[in-house]
Amino acid sequence: MKKFKTMMAMMLALVSMCVAFSSCSSDDGDTVAAAKEIAGSYTGSLDMTVMGDPSTYENVTMKIEAVDDATVKVILPACGEGMMALPALEVPAVKVSGSNGAYAFAKENYAGTVTVNGAEKKYTVTLQGTLKDKTLTINYSVQYGKMPMPMIGKFVCTK
Repeated sequence: MKKFKTMMAMMLALVSMCVAFSSCSSDDGDTVAAAKEIAGSYTGSLDMTVMGDPSTYENVTMKIEAVDDATVKVILPACGEGMMALPALEVPAVKVSGSNGAYAFAKENYAGTVTVNGAEKKYTVTLQGTLKDKTLTINYSVQYGKMPMPMIGKFVCTK
């Protein structure tokens, strides 16, 4: 009986030590949400191509807003003029992944609407972006209104 009590006491001590020296995470206070890391206003150059015809717009602003720790809303910049004018377009619920200065985010076939001069226009956006080595690159395709062809954009800037 004495051996049994000694063995139980040792097992209880061992279990207590295991519980005391374990933790859920070693860096709970040090982790930074990916969405908050890439959130901000970025001013850079935008290359747009429509039916193979390229245009470059300098000093345009792309906005990225953190929705939660892993999701952002991307606001594509307005560009163009006249009949080829494209208003700023929102792309919500874009998932972000990555850490340590290298982040990726993407959204496929987001369908939205925007009101321009009192008329509602439909648009579809597919985008892929990265923030790596303090350089933000976003490639996207926009099917806007009744345009039969997509507008292809590439936005690049340094954070």
